[in-house]
Amino acid sequence: MSEEVKVQEEKANETKQPDIKQMVDEEVSKAISNIKLNLDNAYKERDNALGEIEKIKVEKRQAEISSLEQQGKHSEAMQIKLNEMNVKLEAYEQKNTELSRDNAVRTQLNSLNFKSEKAANMAYSDIVKSLKKDALGNWVNENGTSINETVSNYSKDDGNSFLFSVKANTGTGITPAKPSTGTTPVSSIKDMSTDEMLNAVSKGQIKVAGDWSQ
Repeated sequence: MSEEVKVQEEKANETKQPDIKQMVDEEVSKAISNIKLNLDNAYKERDNALGEIEKIKVEKRQAEISSLEQQGKHSEAMQIKLNEMNVKLEAYEQKNTELSRDNAVRTQLNSLNFKSEKAANMAYSDIVKSLKKDALGNWVNENGTSINETVSNYSKDDGNSFLFSVKANTGTGITPAKPSTGTTPVSSIKDMSTDEMLNAVSKGQIKVAGDWSQ
C-alpha cells in the first residue's frame, strides 16, 4: 500500500471519528436545558399552589365576615376587615421604607470605585444594617450620622479598603518647572541629589505642589 493511500485512509478515519468535545457539549447543554425546564415548572407549580392557598384564605375570611354580619356581630366583622387593612398598610409602608433607604444608599455607593459587584453588595449590606429611622422618619446611622456621611466614613475605614480598587499614586507632589529661555534644562528629579533638589526648588526650577512646611 502506498504512503499516499495510507494518508488518505487516515484522513477518512479521522473524518468518521465522532467529535467527543462536541458530543459532550451537546449532552451538557441538553442536561442544563432539562434542569432549567424542570426548575421553571417547579417554580410555576409553587406559585400556583401559593396562589390557591391565598385564595382559600381570602374566601375563608370573607365567609367568616359574612357569617358574623348575618349574626348581627358587625363589630367583630369590622375588626377583621380593619386587621386586614392594617396588615396591607404595614406591608406597603415597609416596602416604601426599604425603597427610600435602598435608593439613597445605592446612589451614594455608585460614586465609589469597588473591585467587583460582590464587593459593592457587601458594602451595601453592611451599611443598611447600621441604619435606623430617626424621630423625623429619616434614615440615619446608629450614631446619628446621615447616609452620605455613613457611606463616606465606610469608604475611608482601613478595614474596608479590600473592597475598593486602589488608585495608583500619580507622583511625589513635585513637578519640574519649564525652564525659561536661556537657562539650562533641569535634570530628572530621580537623578538629583537632595542638595541639588533643594537648590533647584529655591531657584524656582522645581515647583512644589502644596505646602511642605505643614
